[in-house]
Amino acid sequence: MTPTTPSRVIRLAEPHEASRLAELQNRSSTHWGYPPDFFDWAPEAYVIPQEYVRDNTVYVLEEDGRVVGFYAYTVEEGELLLDKLFVDIDRIGTGCGRALWLHAVETARKLGHDHFIIGSDPNAASFYEAMGAEWYAEKRTPRPDWTVQMFRYRLPSDQTEAVP
Repeated sequence: MTPTTPSRVIRLAEPHEASRLAELQNRSSTHWGYPPDFFDWAPEAYVIPQEYVRDNTVYVLEEDGRVVGFYAYTVEEGELLLDKLFVDIDRIGTGCGRALWLHAVETARKLGHDHFIIGSDPNAASFYEAMGAEWYAEKRTPRPDWTVQMFRYRLPSDQTEAVP
């Protein structure tokens, strides 16, 4: 018997899915081995309110009807920010992140942007580098041993260049 490839669909998230997206985000974050209280300095990082999904551009990736990843854009100081990109822990390394990334690039283009910025967990920085984003800064956080890695991704003028 041959294994089947899951059917993938990327669609807009709905506000009522917010708590499930927060749960997925928190499961995904355990991939890096953070202790349960690691992000206590940023309690808002654990929560995704319905208003966040309603008021921002949020897409989910479904495989055979199961939400296995999502990304979200916000606008901060006039810049488009890829605020979240998470894949469920059992789907990391299966191409889901890349699929979400490519969709996010096209979404940024459709929103009329020529670039976007990313605030990355230090452990995810290599993913964004592999996707072609350029590191430009490190932001300090209240936790002295953890920084946010800042990247910029300039959308290629030719859409075929967006495929790393």
